[in-house]
Amino acid sequence: MTTQAYAANCKYSPQMGMGTHFKPITQHKIDIGQGFKVKGVILSAQGCTPIENARIEHWQMNTEGEYIDELRAYLMSDANGEFTFETEWPGSEVPHIHFIVHAEGYKKLIYVWIASEKTKSIDLKLVLEPKDNQLIQALLIF
Repeated sequence: MTTQAYAANCKYSPQMGMGTHFKPITQHKIDIGQGFKVKGVILSAQGCTPIENARIEHWQMNTEGEYIDELRAYLMSDANGEFTFETEWPGSEVPHIHFIVHAEGYKKLIYVWIASEKTKSIDLKLVLEPKDNQLIQALLIF
């Protein structure tokens, strides 16, 4: 990926439900399958700046519609906040991939990407809210 310019402020990504199939993810791996490329960037809502070393955990169903450990992994964002991995197309009636993003100084993001149509790749922009965001917003009011 190439470094992109982002707006001065980003709206943080909405928190979503974790689902019923979460298990702790201990496998650090980039590619967990073939045929479907996931790339994205992790940004701060404050200043829309890239977040380096964010931990991106992800899990999904296989082509038979089962959650399996081979399709659970994590990777880290690079110096530009970017990440890329390859997997297989999620095999559920509503294809989706679960994400949890952790970064020092930011609230944990629980996010689910849901497909609207079958594709060979997606490009995500996940925006994290600083832990002290309420204090910053209160200071801006005065």
